[in-house]
Amino acid sequence: MSHAGLRISIGAALTVGVAAILLADIPLDRWLERPVDVCFWTFLTVVLLIGCREAIRMLRHKGYPCQPATSVIFVALMIAGAYVEINHPWGILPWLRDNGLELYLLLIVGLIFTAFAVEIVRIERAGNNIPRAIAAVGWTLLIVLTVGLLGVFLAKVRFLSADPVDGVLYLGLTLGTIKLSDIGAYAVGSFIGRHKLVPTLSPKKTVEGLAGALVFGTAGAMAIGCGWGRFTIIEMLLFGLAVSAAGVLGDLAESLIKRACEVKDSGPIPSFGGALDILDSMLAGAPVAYLLLVVLTGPLRMG
Repeated sequence: MSHAGLRISIGAALTVGVAAILLADIPLDRWLERPVDVCFWTFLTVVLLIGCREAIRMLRHKGYPCQPATSVIFVALMIAGAYVEINHPWGILPWLRDNGLELYLLLIVGLIFTAFAVEIVRIERAGNNIPRAIAAVGWTLLIVLTVGLLGVFLAKVRFLSADPVDGVLYLGLTLGTIKLSDIGAYAVGSFIGRHKLVPTLSPKKTVEGLAGALVFGTAGAMAIGCGWGRFTIIEMLLFGLAVSAAGVLGDLAESLIKRACEVKDSGPIPSFGGALDILDSMLAGAPVAYLLLVVLTGPLRMG
């Protein structure tokens, strides 16, 4: 099978699998008679923690310092924070907000304090290597914020609506736009790509591929959003362009990290690489999609 055929086959299998996981929560929650969403939260946790481990592995490949335990713990805490924010267990979130606090700000502050405290202890025990300590803090913050903080916006999109079906459709709109953008970039860039977009960073990415990403992603958003009947053509045009552009930036950002670490792929999935190679555009696109969906479904809705 050709590289393109293998990529399409694996991509189709992954798409069907993810769709099945996301849809499984609807009948399961109805059977349990309460919103548990165990499939979604388990899947999100596993995927983000795998992405976190892949990022750590890439850094170690080049010898860059980081804090693996701190990274994994705080990515998990970001996911737990999203769960608390969405489900409001034990009244923690209302209490925090009543006192002028935000859970994610507390987690980020805790991450910064922890990262510096770990390096201070390490310096005192292992010797004076301050440049390495600062680098370890920086890489650790980068891992947690890009994988953990950006990743939980996938949950925020999924639970933007109290209706579970609408929530899945919002997530489907977001992921559909991003992945069609990825397909457009790959297809157009492979067949007619001539002009290099960022040759130093990623020699295979082209201007034509960028155009394909924007066109395919926007067309997908319009087909899904307008076909669903919830959004206008103009709204989905803006949504598709913004989310597709963010996805391209996420792809380039991961290329920057991989180039710095001198690795080709983040993992071993044939024709795809690893979880981070699949997640990169979604991690960047999800916050933009969430912001736009909040505007488009709220009191500031256009029109």
